[in-house]
Formats: sequence, C-alpha cells, structure tokens
Amino acid sequence: MSLITRYIIQHFFAAVGVSLVAFVGIFTVVDLIGQLVKFLDRDVSAYHIALYYLYSLPYIVVLTIPVSMLLASLFTFGQLAKYGELTAMKASGLSLYRLQYPMLLASMLVSAAVFTAGQWIVPEANMKRDDIKSDHVERLSRESYSIRNNIFFRGENGRQYFFRVYNGHRREATGVLVSEFREGAIVKTIIAEKLAWSNVGWTLRSGTQRVFYPRGALRSSTLFDSLEVSSWAERPEDFEKAQKRPESMNYNELNQYIYNVQRGGGDVQGYLVDLYLKIAFPCANIIIVLFGGALASHVRRSGAALGFAMSIGICFLYWGLLRIAQALGHADTLTPLVAAWGPNLIFGLIGLLLLLRAPK
Repeated sequence: MSLITRYIIQHFFAAVGVSLVAFVGIFTVVDLIGQLVKFLDRDVSAYHIALYYLYSLPYIVVLTIPVSMLLASLFTFGQLAKYGELTAMKASGLSLYRLQYPMLLASMLVSAAVFTAGQWIVPEANMKRDDIKSDHVERLSRESYSIRNNIFFRGENGRQYFFRVYNGHRREATGVLVSEFREGAIVKTIIAEKLAWSNVGWTLRSGTQRVFYPRGALRSSTLFDSLEVSSWAERPEDFEKAQKRPESMNYNELNQYIYNVQRGGGDVQGYLVDLYLKIAFPCANIIIVLFGGALASHVRRSGAALGFAMSIGICFLYWGLLRIAQALGHADTLTPLVAAWGPNLIFGLIGLLLLLRAPK
C-alpha cells in the first residue's frame, strides 16, 4: 500500500469515526426525547431503557453509516484541497480516479462489515430490543400473540414448521408444513390441513407424509386422515412466541422463510424486497462514497457546515427514495429486484456522471 493511499485512508476513517459517533448520538438522543413520555408513563426502569438503546445500537450504526461515509468523503477531499495537497497530488501526475481509489477500497471493506453485521449482530440485537419493547414498554399480553399468520419456526432435530394460521387460544394451526433435515438434506415432509395439541402430543389431520432418501429421492408417500406424533419436543407455547420480523432475520433465515411461505401458497413479494435489501443496502456505502467523492471534486473548498448540510440532504434523499421504492415493491408496483436496487442504480449513475464531468 502506497504512502498516499495510507494517508487518504487514515483521514477518511478518522472522519468516518467522528461522524458516526456524532450521528449515532444525535439519532439516539432524538429518539429518546420522542419516547421519553412513553417510558415515563409506562414506568420503564432506567436499566431497561439503557438496555433498549444498547440493543438498538447495531441497527443505528448500520442505518447512519452511509451518511457518515458521505460526510467523510466530502471532508477528506475538502481538507486535501484546503491545504493544497490535492493540487500537489494532481501536479505529481495522480488522477482524480487514483485519489478516489483508497476511499472506494475502504467503502468496500465497510460494506462487507455491514453485511456481516446484518447477518449475525443486527438481527439478534433487534430481536432482543423488540422483546424489551413488548415486555417492558408496550407491556403486551400473551393474548396479543394468540392468532398469527405465516408462522415459521425452527424446532429441534432439524425440524422446521410453517403454519398459514396459528391460534394460540385453541392450540391449533392450519395450512401446516413440517420439514425435517439431516446434514443439510431433507429427509421428511408432512403437509396437513390442521395440527392440534392434546395432552399426549400433536395430531395432524388430512395430510400427506413423504420420506426421502439422503440424496433427495422420494422413498415413500403416505396419505393420512389422522396422524398422532408424540416425539416432537415443540409445545404450543413455543409457537406462541412473537414471530421474527424480516429485519430480525439474517439473509439465510429470511430466504428459508420465503421458501416456506411459497410452499404454503403465501405471498412473498414484500419478503423478497426485504431479502434483496439485505445486500443492496450495505452496497449503498460504495455508491455513497463514489457519489460523495465525485461531488467533492466539483465543490472542493466547501466548509464543514456546507459538507454536513450536503451529507444530510443527500442521504435523506437516498433514504426517502429507498423507502418509496420499498413501499412500491411491497405493493407489487415494482418488482422486488428493482425496488431494492433501483435507488443504488440511480445514485450510482449520477455519481459516475459527476465523476466523468469533474475537473481531472
């Protein structure tokens, strides 16, 4: 790595760190002020408030890192121009594209880190945050979870359950699909119209049981009017737990959930939009840095206040376009792929156009 590359990356990451701390702090304080009345009315303890925002932190970081990256790219180019370093670098034969390279490389690393966090850290933290909100803020009763649609549940011994409708009061489900996996291969499926709990275990009614060989070939298929199962460890209270939302699932979980919803005949349009966004949103960091570097080449001597205002404005425009596209995707107006990647494509094309027209 050359000296200039290290120099630019150091300035860039220092600006990202300062910006991220500032934006996360602002986001948290604004949200706390907005919910303070609710916290006080519900008599939520300071411990649970602190825990709520601790578990919210990964989501806030992922949400605010694009604006931090944009501000950092504007600030880095602004500082280089302010002290004449940008002119000196260009005079030595370095092109604008070469100066963009270190920040684009850094943005790729950040995008990979954001995707990894979205796979493992953010979903788990969001689920714990939601548990605190439902138990200590909203104080939801168990009855609020009694009837739920499109339930996906991972059980023991490789079992995966999908119910179209689950009724917690009656302890029964309709539109049932139960799949069993061994070492990544499916070994059994049970499709039934109804699943009901009794004291001795579960009873499935009006369905088909299929058994497969390890390599996936069908071994047997059996129709049944009633099938009693006492070996399953899952009980009604397991299915009464709150269903994970898409933002509380990682990519693999949501992909599996979509597969089960499709097998059950459900609509997966909105879930596909959310699935594609799990890749499209981390890639936004690359697009934002490209856009910011191209923009900074046109406005090189902008002050910190102007850079801050431009960053906020551009990122709000991006988020607004992203949410509109997501809503249109959920409404089946746009295809899931266009809804998830459309904003990135638009901002990426604008960034490339600015870069091509920038003074070299």
